[in-house]
Amino acid sequence: MSTAIFTRAIVRQIPDSIEDSEAHVYNEKHGLSPVEPIDLEQAREDHAVYTQTLRDLGLDVTVLPADESLPDCPFVEDICVIAGNRALLTRPFSETRRGEAAAVKEVLIDLGLEVHQVDDEEAFLEGGNIVFTGHEFFVGDYSICDINPGIEFMRKTFPEYPVHGIPLAEPEYHLKGVICMAAPGVMTVWENDWGFTAWEAIQEKSKFTYEPIWTPDSRIIDDHTGNVIYFNGNLIHCLEEEGPKSVKIFAEKLPHLNRVEATVGELANVDSGLTCCSIIF
Repeated sequence: MSTAIFTRAIVRQIPDSIEDSEAHVYNEKHGLSPVEPIDLEQAREDHAVYTQTLRDLGLDVTVLPADESLPDCPFVEDICVIAGNRALLTRPFSETRRGEAAAVKEVLIDLGLEVHQVDDEEAFLEGGNIVFTGHEFFVGDYSICDINPGIEFMRKTFPEYPVHGIPLAEPEYHLKGVICMAAPGVMTVWENDWGFTAWEAIQEKSKFTYEPIWTPDSRIIDDHTGNVIYFNGNLIHCLEEEGPKSVKIFAEKLPHLNRVEATVGELANVDSGLTCCSIIF
């Protein structure tokens, strides 16, 4: 499996308008629990600690300023997919999020990356719905839109990597809400119907072998605690108080990694996980 070294990250600060995040609209549409109010001061403190954690692990972090016209702008993961020196700027399903790409694009160009962009009105793609293993991409296939045009952009931008659609069911709309890379060749997989379905599809479609680490059903307990960040031998995962069962599983299954606890804190109220708040490359 890939042992690529990651050196940089992009994060974006939190606007006051985060209260108008798409999570409110989505939860209301699907009859889910209303989004909890956000303590902005605490959210910004949590985000600063998250950012410093990335720096402490050796990444050069670019911090973009918040944009009040873009309530979801801290969730930079959705805006870009990077492999090697190539970046693909995505096209989120929600029209209100598409303005987030401009600031990220400017950073990537300044850093010398080869930047591509999804520019087809029929194509939708979000980074949180894409898992890159180092050898191939998995993209969540859900009912709210046709992912195939977006997958075609992936294939054109990264022709050396296979791209596979993996079934998802509403209300889950991001593949990283079901599986995440936890180490080279190792995935966290949620122990629920979505996770079982995704894992079966991965085994069926992939020519590579992966080991699953089953984490508690996010719909019942330990919400979001299977959502982890792996790079350079480091595993960033939830705080023990947020998900004691998941933390115990990580310690038992991945004792060789440098395991670091972190939290998105208040941003969990708008359905954020750890991966949502950074682009790491």
